Amino acid sequence: MAVNWRERFIAAGIHFFVTLLLAALAAALIFHVWFPGALADMVGGTKLFLMVVGIDLALGPLISLIIFNSKKPRRELIADYCVIGAVQIAALIYGVYTVSATRPVFIVFHGQRLELVRAIDLDDADLALGVAPEFQTRSLTGPRLVAVQMPTDLKERNDLVFSAVNGKDAELMPKYYRAYESRLADIAKESRALEQVRIDPAQQSQMEEAIADSGLPREKLRWLPMRHRFGFALVLLDAQTLEPVAYAAVEPRF
Repeated sequence: MAVNWRERFIAAGIHFFVTLLLAALAAALIFHVWFPGALADMVGGTKLFLMVVGIDLALGPLISLIIFNSKKPRRELIADYCVIGAVQIAALIYGVYTVSATRPVFIVFHGQRLELVRAIDLDDADLALGVAPEFQTRSLTGPRLVAVQMPTDLKERNDLVFSAVNGKDAELMPKYYRAYESRLADIAKESRALEQVRIDPAQQSQMEEAIADSGLPREKLRWLPMRHRFGFALVLLDAQTLEPVAYAAVEPRF
Protein backbone atom coordinates (compact mmCIF):
# COMPACT_ATOMS: atom_id res chain seq x y z
CA MET A 1 0.00 0.00 0.00
CA ALA A 2 1.47 3.37 -1.05
CA VAL A 3 2.20 5.86 1.70
CA ASN A 4 0.53 9.24 1.29
CA TRP A 5 3.34 11.47 2.53
CA ARG A 6 1.46 14.65 1.75
CA GLU A 7 -1.30 13.94 4.25
CA ARG A 8 1.27 12.76 6.79
CA PHE A 9 3.21 16.03 6.52
CA ILE A 10 -0.05 17.97 6.90
CA ALA A 11 -0.90 15.98 10.03
CA ALA A 12 2.61 16.51 11.40
CA GLY A 13 2.36 20.25 10.68
CA ILE A 14 -0.95 20.56 12.51
CA HIS A 15 0.49 18.59 15.42
CA PHE A 16 3.52 20.88 15.46
CA PHE A 17 1.43 24.07 15.71
CA VAL A 18 -0.77 22.64 18.48
CA THR A 19 2.37 21.65 20.40
CA LEU A 20 3.85 25.09 19.74
CA LEU A 21 0.76 26.77 21.19
CA LEU A 22 1.05 24.76 24.41
CA ALA A 23 4.76 25.54 24.58
CA ALA A 24 4.00 29.26 24.13
CA LEU A 25 1.60 29.15 27.10
CA ALA A 26 4.29 27.49 29.21
CA ALA A 27 6.84 30.08 28.03
CA ALA A 28 4.53 32.93 29.08
CA LEU A 29 4.40 31.53 32.61
CA ILE A 30 8.13 30.86 32.81
CA PHE A 31 9.59 33.98 31.21
CA HIS A 32 7.03 36.60 32.26
CA VAL A 33 6.24 35.38 35.78
CA TRP A 34 8.92 33.05 37.18
CA PHE A 35 11.99 34.48 35.41
CA PRO A 36 11.28 38.16 34.63
CA GLY A 37 13.79 40.10 32.56
CA ALA A 38 17.22 38.55 32.24
CA LEU A 39 16.84 36.20 35.21
CA ALA A 40 16.30 33.18 32.96
CA ASP A 41 19.67 33.72 31.29
CA MET A 42 21.38 34.14 34.65
CA VAL A 43 20.29 30.86 36.24
CA GLY A 44 19.98 28.64 33.20
CA GLY A 45 16.20 28.67 32.88
CA THR A 46 16.29 29.51 29.18
CA LYS A 47 18.52 26.57 28.23
CA LEU A 48 16.54 24.12 30.34
CA PHE A 49 13.22 25.27 28.89
CA LEU A 50 14.47 25.16 25.30
CA MET A 51 15.76 21.64 25.80
CA VAL A 52 12.45 20.41 27.24
CA VAL A 53 10.30 22.17 24.63
CA GLY A 54 12.63 21.21 21.78
CA ILE A 55 12.20 17.54 22.59
CA ASP A 56 8.43 17.93 22.86
CA LEU A 57 8.17 19.87 19.59
CA ALA A 58 10.23 17.30 17.74
CA LEU A 59 8.78 14.15 19.26
CA GLY A 60 5.04 14.69 18.74
CA PRO A 61 5.07 15.81 15.08
CA LEU A 62 7.63 13.11 14.25
CA ILE A 63 5.32 10.43 15.64
CA SER A 64 2.44 11.94 13.63
CA LEU A 65 4.56 11.68 10.50
CA ILE A 66 5.13 7.98 11.19
CA ILE A 67 1.71 6.79 12.33
CA PHE A 68 -0.85 8.97 10.54
CA ASN A 69 -2.93 7.17 7.94
CA SER A 70 -6.29 8.52 6.83
CA LYS A 71 -7.35 4.97 5.93
CA LYS A 72 -7.22 3.91 9.56
CA PRO A 73 -10.58 3.65 11.35
CA ARG A 74 -11.48 6.95 13.01
CA ARG A 75 -11.60 5.31 16.45
CA GLU A 76 -8.08 3.95 16.00
CA LEU A 77 -6.71 7.36 14.97
CA ILE A 78 -8.36 9.02 17.98
CA ALA A 79 -6.88 6.36 20.27
CA ASP A 80 -3.42 6.88 18.75
CA TYR A 81 -3.54 10.64 19.25
CA CYS A 82 -4.91 10.34 22.78
CA VAL A 83 -1.87 8.26 23.71
CA ILE A 84 0.54 10.65 21.94
CA GLY A 85 -1.14 13.70 23.49
CA ALA A 86 -1.03 12.19 26.97
CA VAL A 87 2.68 11.41 26.63
CA GLN A 88 3.46 14.90 25.31
CA ILE A 89 1.46 16.71 27.98
CA ALA A 90 3.06 14.57 30.69
CA ALA A 91 6.51 15.39 29.29
CA LEU A 92 5.70 19.11 29.14
CA ILE A 93 4.33 19.13 32.69
CA TYR A 94 7.44 17.33 33.93
CA GLY A 95 9.63 19.78 32.05
CA VAL A 96 7.84 22.82 33.49
CA TYR A 97 8.05 21.25 36.94
CA THR A 98 11.80 20.78 36.49
CA VAL A 99 12.20 24.40 35.41
CA SER A 100 10.08 25.51 38.38
CA ALA A 101 12.64 24.04 40.78
CA THR A 102 15.21 26.55 39.50
CA ARG A 103 12.88 29.56 39.54
CA PRO A 104 13.96 32.53 41.69
CA VAL A 105 11.68 32.80 44.72
CA PHE A 106 13.50 35.47 46.75
CA ILE A 107 15.87 38.30 45.95
CA VAL A 108 17.57 39.00 49.24
CA PHE A 109 19.52 42.09 50.28
CA HIS A 110 22.36 40.82 52.45
CA GLY A 111 25.56 42.65 53.30
CA GLN A 112 26.62 44.74 50.33
CA ARG A 113 24.69 42.98 47.59
CA LEU A 114 21.59 41.11 46.53
CA GLU A 115 21.37 37.31 46.57
CA LEU A 116 19.18 35.34 44.18
CA VAL A 117 17.57 32.38 45.95
CA ARG A 118 15.97 29.61 43.91
CA ALA A 119 13.12 27.33 44.98
CA ILE A 120 15.48 24.36 45.13
CA ASP A 121 17.88 26.22 47.45
CA LEU A 122 15.47 26.38 50.38
CA ASP A 123 14.66 23.60 52.85
CA ASP A 124 11.06 23.18 53.99
CA ALA A 125 12.21 23.19 57.63
CA ASP A 126 13.89 26.58 57.16
CA LEU A 127 10.86 28.01 55.37
CA ALA A 128 8.64 27.02 58.29
CA LEU A 129 10.73 29.30 60.53
CA GLY A 130 9.94 32.43 58.51
CA VAL A 131 8.61 35.22 60.72
CA ALA A 132 5.84 36.19 58.27
CA PRO A 133 3.62 34.10 55.96
CA GLU A 134 5.23 35.56 52.83
CA PHE A 135 8.61 34.23 54.02
CA GLN A 136 7.28 30.70 54.53
CA THR A 137 6.42 29.75 50.94
CA ARG A 138 8.16 29.52 47.59
CA SER A 139 6.58 32.19 45.42
CA LEU A 140 4.73 31.12 42.27
CA THR A 141 4.29 34.69 41.04
CA GLY A 142 7.87 35.84 40.70
CA PRO A 143 10.68 36.52 43.18
CA ARG A 144 9.87 38.38 46.39
CA LEU A 145 12.09 41.19 47.64
CA VAL A 146 13.36 40.73 51.18
CA ALA A 147 16.29 41.79 53.33
CA VAL A 148 18.33 39.92 55.93
CA GLN A 149 18.31 41.15 59.52
CA MET A 150 21.33 39.70 61.30
CA PRO A 151 20.76 38.37 64.84
CA THR A 152 21.96 40.40 67.83
CA ASP A 153 22.75 37.38 70.00
CA LEU A 154 26.53 36.78 69.89
CA LYS A 155 26.31 32.97 69.92
CA GLU A 156 23.72 32.98 67.15
CA ARG A 157 25.89 35.30 65.07
CA ASN A 158 28.89 33.03 65.56
CA ASP A 159 26.84 29.97 64.61
CA LEU A 160 25.73 31.80 61.48
CA VAL A 161 29.34 32.57 60.56
CA PHE A 162 30.25 28.87 60.79
CA SER A 163 27.15 27.95 58.81
CA ALA A 164 28.15 30.42 56.09
CA VAL A 165 31.61 28.86 55.91
CA ASN A 166 29.89 25.53 55.26
CA GLY A 167 27.85 27.05 52.42
CA LYS A 168 24.60 28.04 54.12
CA ASP A 169 24.44 31.76 54.85
CA ALA A 170 21.57 33.88 56.15
CA GLU A 171 20.01 34.39 52.69
CA LEU A 172 19.03 30.70 52.80
CA MET A 173 17.40 31.04 56.23
CA PRO A 174 13.96 32.69 56.05
CA LYS A 175 13.90 33.19 59.83
CA TYR A 176 16.24 36.14 59.20
CA TYR A 177 14.11 37.62 56.41
CA ARG A 178 12.54 40.99 56.96
CA ALA A 179 10.68 43.43 54.72
CA TYR A 180 12.88 44.90 51.99
CA GLU A 181 11.71 48.37 53.01
CA SER A 182 13.19 47.90 56.49
CA ARG A 183 16.73 48.13 55.06
CA LEU A 184 16.27 50.98 52.56
CA ALA A 185 18.86 53.14 54.30
CA ASP A 186 21.48 50.40 53.96
CA ILE A 187 20.44 49.69 50.37
CA ALA A 188 20.80 53.37 49.51
CA LYS A 189 24.26 53.40 51.10
CA GLU A 190 25.48 50.33 49.18
CA SER A 191 23.94 51.13 45.79
CA ARG A 192 25.93 53.08 43.22
CA ALA A 193 25.26 55.44 40.31
CA LEU A 194 25.60 53.97 36.82
CA GLU A 195 28.72 56.03 36.22
CA GLN A 196 30.45 53.88 38.83
CA VAL A 197 29.79 50.52 37.22
CA ARG A 198 32.60 48.77 35.34
CA ILE A 199 31.78 45.89 33.00
CA ASP A 200 33.37 44.05 30.10
CA PRO A 201 32.96 46.25 26.98
CA ALA A 202 31.64 43.18 25.14
CA GLN A 203 28.63 43.21 27.50
CA GLN A 204 27.81 46.88 27.01
CA SER A 205 24.93 46.12 24.63
CA GLN A 206 23.27 43.95 27.29
CA MET A 207 23.72 46.74 29.78
CA GLU A 208 22.10 49.26 27.46
CA GLU A 209 19.23 46.86 26.85
CA ALA A 210 18.63 46.57 30.59
CA ILE A 211 18.66 50.36 30.96
CA ALA A 212 16.08 50.64 28.18
CA ASP A 213 13.95 47.91 29.82
CA SER A 214 13.94 49.86 33.09
CA GLY A 215 11.94 52.68 31.49
CA LEU A 216 13.95 55.24 33.47
CA PRO A 217 16.69 57.68 32.41
CA ARG A 218 20.23 56.81 33.47
CA GLU A 219 20.38 59.54 36.09
CA LYS A 220 17.40 58.02 37.91
CA LEU A 221 18.98 54.57 38.18
CA ARG A 222 21.34 53.00 40.68
CA TRP A 223 22.78 49.50 40.78
CA LEU A 224 23.74 46.65 43.06
CA PRO A 225 25.59 43.44 42.29
CA MET A 226 23.55 40.25 42.63
CA ARG A 227 25.09 36.87 43.27
CA HIS A 228 23.47 33.85 41.66
CA ARG A 229 24.33 30.22 41.03
CA PHE A 230 26.77 30.90 38.21
CA GLY A 231 28.43 34.09 39.46
CA PHE A 232 27.38 37.73 39.62
CA ALA A 233 24.96 39.92 37.68
CA LEU A 234 23.78 43.49 37.93
CA VAL A 235 20.44 44.79 39.19
CA LEU A 236 19.19 48.25 38.23
CA LEU A 237 17.28 50.07 40.96
CA ASP A 238 14.90 52.97 40.80
CA ALA A 239 16.92 55.69 42.55
CA GLN A 240 13.78 56.94 44.33
CA THR A 241 12.20 53.69 45.57
CA LEU A 242 15.37 51.53 45.46
CA GLU A 243 13.33 48.64 44.06
CA PRO A 244 14.68 46.58 41.14
CA VAL A 245 13.42 47.73 37.76
CA ALA A 246 15.65 45.65 35.46
CA TYR A 247 18.21 42.87 35.50
CA ALA A 248 21.35 42.72 33.39
CA ALA A 249 23.12 39.42 32.78
CA VAL A 250 26.49 41.16 32.97
CA GLU A 251 29.16 40.72 35.61
CA PRO A 252 30.31 43.92 37.30
CA ARG A 253 34.03 44.30 37.94
CA PHE A 254 34.80 44.94 41.57
